[in-house]
Amino acid sequence: MPVSVGVEEELSKVLGSTRLAVSVELMVNGERVGAEDVAVLRALQSTGSLLAASEALGVNYRVLWSRVSNLERRLGVQLVRRTRGGLGGGRVMLTATAQLLVERFRVAERKASRMRLGEALGAELRIYGSDCPGVEVAASLLEERGVFAEYLRVGSIAGLDLLKRGYCHLAGVHVVDPETGRYNEVVVREGLALIRGYWREIGFMVLPGNPKNIYSPADLLRRNVVLANRNRGSGSYVLLEKLLKDLSSSLGVPVQALKRRIRGFETEYISHGEAGLAVLNGKADVAIGPRWTARQLGLDFVPLAKERFDFATRRELLKDENVETFVEVLRSKEFAEKAASVGLAVDEETGKVLVP
Repeated sequence: MPVSVGVEEELSKVLGSTRLAVSVELMVNGERVGAEDVAVLRALQSTGSLLAASEALGVNYRVLWSRVSNLERRLGVQLVRRTRGGLGGGRVMLTATAQLLVERFRVAERKASRMRLGEALGAELRIYGSDCPGVEVAASLLEERGVFAEYLRVGSIAGLDLLKRGYCHLAGVHVVDPETGRYNEVVVREGLALIRGYWREIGFMVLPGNPKNIYSPADLLRRNVVLANRNRGSGSYVLLEKLLKDLSSSLGVPVQALKRRIRGFETEYISHGEAGLAVLNGKADVAIGPRWTARQLGLDFVPLAKERFDFATRRELLKDENVETFVEVLRSKEFAEKAASVGLAVDEETGKVLVP
């Protein structure tokens, strides 16, 4: 017997609006990590504050911290570093382990939404290293080609170290040679190759209106200025060291003496976003980062230099099909257009492979 028209209409309403809903969980050291756990970590990452994260999630801050402590206890790893008082006041930061956990969950969620039967939920390409929206642009274009990328922001030098040790396929780097002023070529040694990326502006991130009038490295020496410094090994830290070396030569003062005069020089922030948040929240007056981070946080930007952001890889990985797809993405018109929208600029060398 044929189905009645009324039933057909009801069925079509349900079938037409039905989508596969997949709940993602990660297994870490035999323990389940779910969406609520990751939401807590994401809130702490985006705010840099236990109180602000608790307000964003609508829970008491003591309850939130209890959740974090319980998760750390279950997994047997440190997920959050918490500092009390000191220069700039207290803050919370995700460890690299926690950042990786959040990123693994994001990739799994994205793949689950497009999952085919029998397909693994892990990333096909792992990109570790410095923090840049160009990597996110490339990752979105890779996803359209069926390649999912895991992006861990640990700084240029840490990314290179993880690349050499086999933890990732690519390391995003922006390391200036203090002697020549050239970017990234100095780090490509010991069986590595360099894939040329793009240009971006880096400078001082300050509060709107630049109330402390910070325009040059010499301004960092003033006692009323507090710096939110990046972590050792990051490209921004290396750039600051170069700027201080140049200032040392012009003033005739040892570099170490200049470092001791900068308030906040020893206080390290893992990412551009964390350093920028410190400025936004009044814990510091200035941080070094790219223009896009300042724009994202509503901060003013004082240009210092144009720098090259490239990607290192192990030479044997140049024939890896996912690395080859990544190079194709960098060379594409779509990447050039989307990169420009976040303040990045490609050139004739973008996607070129340099093998020393």
